[in-house]
Amino acid sequence: MTQIKMNNGDIPMHHLLPGTVLNGKYIIQSVIGEGGFGITYKAKYIDDDSEIAVKEYYPFGYVNRSNYVSNEVSTNVTQEREELFFASKNRFIREAEILSRFSDAPGIVKILDYFEENNTAYIVMEYLEGMTMLRYVRENGPMSIEKAAELTMPIMELLSNLHKNDVIHRDISPDNIMICDDCAKLIDFGMACPISTYSASVALKPGYAPEEQYRKKGELGSWTDVYSLCATIYKCITGITPEDSISRMVEDKIKKPSEVGVEINSEIENVIMRGMGVTKMQRIEKFDEILEVFERFF
Repeated sequence: MTQIKMNNGDIPMHHLLPGTVLNGKYIIQSVIGEGGFGITYKAKYIDDDSEIAVKEYYPFGYVNRSNYVSNEVSTNVTQEREELFFASKNRFIREAEILSRFSDAPGIVKILDYFEENNTAYIVMEYLEGMTMLRYVRENGPMSIEKAAELTMPIMELLSNLHKNDVIHRDISPDNIMICDDCAKLIDFGMACPISTYSASVALKPGYAPEEQYRKKGELGSWTDVYSLCATIYKCITGITPEDSISRMVEDKIKKPSEVGVEINSEIENVIMRGMGVTKMQRIEKFDEILEVFERFF
């Protein structure tokens, strides 16, 4: 049974309130973050108080909630938007099911549970202590290519396996990778989708989204995630956010890491820059090719 607590006015009306119980076993504590597709909460088990994270499917602009009335989300009035919401919610659950198969692999946040409630869907994940790659670079400056490789190679292996199982992430960036205990884990799969049913993205991160994500009929695939992760590595070792891919199509002025003072092997640099090729035809298609080069040096 869901517990409702009175909103003291400090909490946005669309958030679940602290003390709310989900699925009869998880207690919401606070909001960790939110984006265009969902809200992530810090929570704990009722039975043993161990901490977890709960991702709620909450696509902004498509649903509403007044937490002082109910925890239920209501869809917008148009039939088209309602149908889109329910189709996307079902896909959210299917993707959680797929990702749970990889939960024991390095490089991914562990998926513990998923369920439907409050007219929406939830994914329960391990709670990670640490900081995002973006915050690490902001606080510590650029990292060495050795450290960047150590952190991202398990993620490359994970993504390679996901791609072979018809799933692409579509939202890889330094703020979607958590560094904890000298390892890195890819988080926030809210934009993941089957490769076989790709569609244009409705939320993009300039600097990390390849040009095909901007186009309604852009062809997405493994090469899409390759661009985003290589752009993430670029940011980590240079401290510079890559120029937006659409701007690069007009005039590509991006500098190689070595041109901005990074000490890096030329073969490693070449594979990163090829991974950031502006078009699919210029780009490395699969992570296996990048891993083959990285594994010779790291």
